[in-house]
Amino acid sequence: MASVESNLKRDALDDDTAPAKRIKSDEGDDQMKATCSTSVQDPAKDPHPNSGESNNDDKKMEENEGGISMEDAERMDDTPELVGLKEKDVGILEYISKHEGFHGVLKQRYRDFLVNEIDEAGNIIRLTDLSYPAPEGEKPLDVNSVLSKEDQEQLAQLLQADDMEASHLIQVGDDKEERTKVHQVIRQLYPSMESTTSDTADGKKVIKVMKAKPGVKRRKSRWPKGRPDFCKFVLYKENMDLNDALGLVARYLHIRPHNFAMAGNKDKRAVTVQEITSYRIDAARIGRLNDVLRGIRMGNFRYVKKALNLGELSGNHFVIVLRNAQCSEQQLTEAMTSFKDVGFINYFGMQRFGNSSIATYMVGIALLKCKWSEAVELILKPREGGSNKEDNKWREHWMKTKNAQSTLDKMPRHKRTSAENQLLTGLMKVQKADPFQALLFIPRHVRLIYIHSFQSYIWNLVLSRRIQKYGLQPIIGDLVPTDNDPSEQQGSGVIKTAYITEENKSEYSIYDVVLPLPGFGIKYPTNEVGEWYKSMMAEHGIDSDKLKHHVKDYSLLGDYRKILVKPKNVAWSIQKYSNYKLHLTQTDLDKLEGTEVPEQTDCTEQAVKMEFSLPSSTYATMAIREILKIDTSSVHQATLNKTPGNKT
Repeated sequence: MASVESNLKRDALDDDTAPAKRIKSDEGDDQMKATCSTSVQDPAKDPHPNSGESNNDDKKMEENEGGISMEDAERMDDTPELVGLKEKDVGILEYISKHEGFHGVLKQRYRDFLVNEIDEAGNIIRLTDLSYPAPEGEKPLDVNSVLSKEDQEQLAQLLQADDMEASHLIQVGDDKEERTKVHQVIRQLYPSMESTTSDTADGKKVIKVMKAKPGVKRRKSRWPKGRPDFCKFVLYKENMDLNDALGLVARYLHIRPHNFAMAGNKDKRAVTVQEITSYRIDAARIGRLNDVLRGIRMGNFRYVKKALNLGELSGNHFVIVLRNAQCSEQQLTEAMTSFKDVGFINYFGMQRFGNSSIATYMVGIALLKCKWSEAVELILKPREGGSNKEDNKWREHWMKTKNAQSTLDKMPRHKRTSAENQLLTGLMKVQKADPFQALLFIPRHVRLIYIHSFQSYIWNLVLSRRIQKYGLQPIIGDLVPTDNDPSEQQGSGVIKTAYITEENKSEYSIYDVVLPLPGFGIKYPTNEVGEWYKSMMAEHGIDSDKLKHHVKDYSLLGDYRKILVKPKNVAWSIQKYSNYKLHLTQTDLDKLEGTEVPEQTDCTEQAVKMEFSLPSSTYATMAIREILKIDTSSVHQATLNKTPGNKT
């Protein structure tokens, strides 16, 4: 079920602090002899060497269960006719359970949605320890005993300043030992800074701290011999995008965000816990940031030999609260029992396709057909009936003027790292505003989201049609995984599959069946389902036999995906509450700090609290859709969250 966000913003969390992360992919390594020809020079490529490779770069994106804000919902309430994508527009049509659905509101507060990563060994990742090992070599100093809080805040701001001439003066006395400790703390916590002692005009001693100048010889690395190269830690974040969180940490450490690697992305509007690795960053440097960062905690530090790669997880564990739940205990038990025993249809969720009337798959079709100008227009054109009227002002200006520079000038600050901003920048910089070259200014993993959205769209359509015609029984010609644990989702490589035949049909159930995502590296079912793929793609002018694109980035290797999923570790309960502002969940940080869920009296409202584990690359929104049996699109959700005065 799509989330209904509020407009509550953490004071210290600026969504624009970090650039979009760029991920390397091996999809479409071989090129085709194509009918459209263009030279490729990608200015946006800047892969992190430890990010790993995946044939679905946007898997890290698809786990994000984001939605619309309360503020947006209110704006949409004033719109005469709500226009936007609904489930039926992207092939989400069927249910497999027979219970009666009920009303409930998801993510009325971000703390109503807790996500903990599950590693490859099946362990739920928890934040349980904020301590960090002492650095080897030079004895670490207590920063609070050496620098005042004001000095620490000023140095943190200095780290983020663009001005290389900016500096901060630390007032010190004549005690040389005191000055030595200050220099030592600067070396330990701010290795990208330089500190020098000087005298003021009135003869007082100060230590001047500045960023080290480019080209200046840096201090020799103090990384201890024999220590593994990567620091692995648990990242806990609240109501914050992963890129923004890591970007903020990187700024404080004065390193590039690409120094960090992760197994997958996590929701923004939620409390999430996952593992991160960083290359040759001392645990003490990271751990000390817990004193200055808000909404972020890092702990459970250890040193490991290799970085995390995308896809190196087995799933996620969710604790979810549905507020204003209108169901009886019997209704809930029937719904959750069905969910546990039968599972849900493994559709690609609405966040895969965007919220506006212009779906991401439409841009993907244009890219696959080499219609570069059309792709540009689809990305930039106004959104009919969109939730944010202010966003359309710069879009309408673009449609009237086709002037990239003046459009950028009108673009709001929060869009400065967006695909639209990067595309307009490209149109300004490339010769003759060449649309193909301009599109390359959008980071590669974002461009891949467009074409993978088309794959997902076709997959959803085929799945709904298959369920409508054949129900929940495997049929001859279906595909099932081989040489793989059938309970696991595919990783970075395409899994091996075999066909169901008359001879082996009794060996398989519907939970074994997979459907392919269109591509040149997969095979299609040999029954009529395989023909549906061809006809559905042909309706959009796409030849299913020509998915190895001459533009390498737009080649579709393909993959396989289970059509049904059963959750694990399912539990549920009904909770009463009176104040929607009070928490109904206990986070990992709450447990560390001994904070209990607040007791409430005179409770007149009802919430459903549920928890379950899902394999990677599945959508919690689609799981909750099966329980509630309501449309999870943002357009529909805007009509549900009607809590008076709820801005949280």
